[in-house]
Amino acid sequence: MNFKEYLKLSQPFVYNTFTNALKSNKIAQTYLIKGNDGAPILETALFLAKSLICDSSDSLACSSCLSCIRFENGNYADFMLLDGNKQTLKVGDIDFLQEFLSSSCMEKKGKKIYIINCLENSNKETLNALLKTLEEPNDNVFAFITTKNESKLLPTIISRCQILNLLPTKKEDIIKEVSDQGISIDDCQILCSLYSNVDAILNNVDDENYKLCKECLFDTLDALEQSSYKALQYVQSELITKIKTKETARLYLDLLAIAFKDILLLQMDQEITLQIYQPTLSHILKSLKNIDKIYLEIMLSRGKIESNVSISLLLEHSFIYIINGGNLNGKQ
Repeated sequence: MNFKEYLKLSQPFVYNTFTNALKSNKIAQTYLIKGNDGAPILETALFLAKSLICDSSDSLACSSCLSCIRFENGNYADFMLLDGNKQTLKVGDIDFLQEFLSSSCMEKKGKKIYIINCLENSNKETLNALLKTLEEPNDNVFAFITTKNESKLLPTIISRCQILNLLPTKKEDIIKEVSDQGISIDDCQILCSLYSNVDAILNNVDDENYKLCKECLFDTLDALEQSSYKALQYVQSELITKIKTKETARLYLDLLAIAFKDILLLQMDQEITLQIYQPTLSHILKSLKNIDKIYLEIMLSRGKIESNVSISLLLEHSFIYIINGGNLNGKQ
């Protein structure tokens, strides 16, 4: 299924809103695309941005004309992407964006387009700098901002955007379609928890960063099943040598959170995501205490990645907390 069909079938509000805007030539200058974890917010932003410069007479991007192909290949000069999912956005990034917007258009379409992905991964100074950019946009500038956590954005930024809410896709439908594509059962179970559309899963299943984090997750669970000592030894001797960047640490902790959420679900006799690892997770449930506190600590650790912390110290601290069952320095 191509992305246009995905929007039409699974995101009818977004599909109809943007299609009607294109047909009536009433495109908003700034769109805010919202979705929960796993929602294809960046994929949607990229597709809608591509639709603005498509050569086809159709309402949304054909993905086959020269302009669409150049856009997909990163060769469209009047487009910029700032990705807060890969690194914390800083004031310098907004300064660079403003410089890009102030320059003359190089393409015949005469449109400057930019995407800011996961804007919530910004500090207050960055958000204020962006607000100034949004307050007085040029007529030929179009922006797509995405977020998984609207509460971290300034109300004044939100008020300047047209909101496009992405609906969660039924997981069983995604799993079936992904399985039909020949994806392994473990990849299917993990990636369906991270992404809510088939194209995103297929695009990430062979990603080297994902492969590394999945390997580290399974090694972590195997070590935890053996003993707390084995788990800490693994973290100190191997894990911290592999998980070095913020992007990798984010993904690894996302996967670890999936595993510990499953342990919580096992505690409540509910269906889990990583069914292939159920025996291991059941053993960990019996050996660790305060699984709810551990799960919360993993989520908090993920949030700390955005600040200037040592990744290795953060991981080591988290695992000391885990193997002590939510008991750190003698305090529950």
